Amino acid sequence: MHRLIPPLCLLLALAMVIAGFGIWAVEAPEADVELHRARVSGDEPYVDVLEAQLRRRQWERRLLLGALFAGGVVFTVAAFLTMRPSGPPRTPNQ
Repeated sequence: MHRLIPPLCLLLALAMVIAGFGIWAVEAPEADVELHRARVSGDEPYVDVLEAQLRRRQWERRLLLGALFAGGVVFTVAAFLTMRPSGPPRTPNQ
């Protein structure tokens, strides 16, 4: 079981990094037609609500991207830390 952990961690790290770049390639959330319509009509309370929703979606996207890339780094480090050296165990020279 211990021999499966490093390759599994590396596979998960690769998947997280690929997903991160995939999400990064997609456009960030932008103002939609409803927000523009509220700005034109002068409905300030509704504009504030829609702008808050837009800022939240943008923040959630940044958080997701950061989590995916940080998770990829963590899984890579975990994979290399759990690897055992191949071959017979070495004994210290006396």
